[in-house]
Amino acid sequence: MIHSTHSEKQNDWRTLAIRLLLVISATLSGVSYANTLNANYFYFFDGSPIGGWGLTLGDEGNWVLPITENPMDSANKQISISRAAYKTKDDALNLKWSRSKGKGQFAVYGSPVDLSQLADKAALTMEINIIKKPKSSVSIGMDCGYPCRGEVNIQKMLRDMKTKQWITFPIPINCFAAKGADLSKINSPIMIASEGQFEVQIANIRLELLPEGAPTCAS
Repeated sequence: MIHSTHSEKQNDWRTLAIRLLLVISATLSGVSYANTLNANYFYFFDGSPIGGWGLTLGDEGNWVLPITENPMDSANKQISISRAAYKTKDDALNLKWSRSKGKGQFAVYGSPVDLSQLADKAALTMEINIIKKPKSSVSIGMDCGYPCRGEVNIQKMLRDMKTKQWITFPIPINCFAAKGADLSKINSPIMIASEGQFEVQIANIRLELLPEGAPTCAS
């Protein structure tokens, strides 16, 4: 039996991610939604958290610091957040990681939801606009109660993208399951973390159903 090396697995993920963006992004963008959004599948939309979801910043000073001000820094100032514009004023978030050594994290937290029935059918999707490309690894993941979580490294993908251009950015949720997330009890549908200078704007964080035949981490 031939075992894949860590480098080969990383390349497999990058290849999948690039294929996914090419196949899905145009399909998922520009979708219209009903006025009432289901908080099981929508987390931050049109500038506001949905349902009981809350936005947090984290670093070693406090990993789950509720965002209550605009702008605002994490406890040790590893990451800052402010409002940005996607379609209209203040409907997006600007996340900026400092040059200081140490991990900074943005996350959405709330009561656990069961996404297991969508494991091979949905992607965590958002609009992103890269302001400054990352110099260190950038992880995106889902949390299911410490130590349960699943994360993937998207630094290479982000570095290959253009700056100052909004795009739809989907990741199949079974990619997080493959990395250890229990999709039946997700209490953070998105976590973004980095240890180096990086700046990105994000909008409309939600789940989207995948088009038939779209590549995932199960295919």
